[in-house]
Amino acid sequence: MQDERPRNEAEETVEAIHQGNVDAVVVQGPEGPQVIMLQGADAPYHVLVERMSDGALTLDGSGSIVYVNSRLCALTAQTTAELVGRNFASLFSGAVPVQSADDSASEAQLIRADGGPLPVSVWMRQMTMGGVVATLVTLTDLSIHRHAEEVASAERFARSILEQATDAIVVLALDGRITHASGVAEQLAGASPVGQLFSDAFPLDAQSARHQGTLARFSRESLDRALATKPFHGVEVKLRKEGLSGRSFLLSAGPLVNDAKAIVGSIVTLIDITERKRAEEQQTMLVAELNHRVKNILAIVQSVAGQTLRTSPSLPAFNKAFSGRIQAVSIAHDILTQTRWIGIGLNELLSTVLAPYGIGEGRLITEGAPVLLEARLVLPLSMVLHELATNASKYGALSAPFGKVAISWRLRDDGRRLELIWLERGGPAVEHRGARGFGTTLIDRVVRFDLDGEASLDFPPEGLRCVLGFALSAETSPEELPGSAVRTD
Repeated sequence: MQDERPRNEAEETVEAIHQGNVDAVVVQGPEGPQVIMLQGADAPYHVLVERMSDGALTLDGSGSIVYVNSRLCALTAQTTAELVGRNFASLFSGAVPVQSADDSASEAQLIRADGGPLPVSVWMRQMTMGGVVATLVTLTDLSIHRHAEEVASAERFARSILEQATDAIVVLALDGRITHASGVAEQLAGASPVGQLFSDAFPLDAQSARHQGTLARFSRESLDRALATKPFHGVEVKLRKEGLSGRSFLLSAGPLVNDAKAIVGSIVTLIDITERKRAEEQQTMLVAELNHRVKNILAIVQSVAGQTLRTSPSLPAFNKAFSGRIQAVSIAHDILTQTRWIGIGLNELLSTVLAPYGIGEGRLITEGAPVLLEARLVLPLSMVLHELATNASKYGALSAPFGKVAISWRLRDDGRRLELIWLERGGPAVEHRGARGFGTTLIDRVVRFDLDGEASLDFPPEGLRCVLGFALSAETSPEELPGSAVRTD
């Protein structure tokens, strides 16, 4: 309706002038409103049409141009002399506009002498001027309206992106002031930051010493200008705001250019990387822990190899004993890996470690309440159980057809300590000569040093009786714990 209103007014005004119903008109000129008196001559009509913001022309009955105003000359980039006398259809590329029955406007492509076609809205009205039939035509430049529509559409599109964005995004003008902000950016700022300088809305601190140097080069004012005009990529920062001190962000900025490729500002993003930083810290800690455990395993292997070699009568005997002990270490680590180093129930540990010796077949009997073992207890206890089972299969109850081993346990000291009893019956008569082998020494030292407990081994003729007592939870800090028993002398 706004497009039709000026055309209707122009039509009514021109028609009223020629019918003699208007004495004067007010025209908006470069120096303000001007009153033009009408005295029935053509000059006032020409003055009025020349002051129109739209292009205007008059056609005779054959469709030739007899008059154009200066605005039409500007639209076509041609002079009056070049336009007057031409056929109306020669002004357009494509379809030529014609007068509609309801006096509505139509769109067409006006040919410009210095460029491509210009979209225009064309209104036509046939009139009688001094007894001569003529057609009055006005042409409105649509490129301005379409550009405004494109700008409005782009603005709506940009706002919809900012509203849906899951990161903090702001748009800066060249002076570093915020012109647009996403919803997440408003949440971080505590209110709409539009109109504020970036450094006022988002005061920054470097996340690490590595990025401290990057921010240290700028004052607050120069940082705002730099973010608005220079690219930034991947600077880790923190926000000096209450409630945000524990969060980390990745600061980036990129230039915003117009159609002429000139920089008119920038787009700045603050991506929350708090979880990523925590994951990196946890990964660093896990790598350090893995390195520590690998060194411990290598030390255990080295110690077991050395001590097994010194107590083995032959190379085949060493190979068998050493392989079994390394297998016990491997089983323990399989358990820890499967449980993610959280721990395991004592029943499950016994079933896994003693599976090669026939547990569940009636020869190894377990009895006791459910007990959860911490991860630190799994490896040393696995080695102790392996030594006991190996000894039983070579010399004790498991070396005889009907021998049995009973494993029982109970909690002591209000559940803080565990007492485990290994009892062998039905095997060969025990002949204990008093000499301690490496297996016996290993059990004693592992329980004392690694389990922080005590071991009692008795060798009555009817079968070995071993009592282990140790704490289920560490009562001292890691720095105060004694060194591992499985070490070189």
